[in-house]
Amino acid sequence: MVSDRPKRRGDLNARLVDGEMVVLDRHAERIHQLNSTARFIWDHCDGDRSVAQIADGMMEAFEVDGATAARDVADTVRQFAELGLLDGRPRQ
Repeated sequence: MVSDRPKRRGDLNARLVDGEMVVLDRHAERIHQLNSTARFIWDHCDGDRSVAQIADGMMEAFEVDGATAARDVADTVRQFAELGLLDGRPRQ
């Protein structure tokens, strides 16, 4: 189950490279490249904002409707969790 207030793992390195976010997971020996919407969601996975609050921000930032924002945020947070990029999830 994904937390309602997702939080990035503190031991990951994230950097902007040529305008795209790259997340290095040394533990899993993986590099993840995030597009602009995934980057927005990643930046807001701080443990303070809820999934709904992130979706509200995405509606404004990307001018999308509420249903699309809610679905995209939920799907992306779920993917982050499955990849072990969030606190409280087993690392792969």
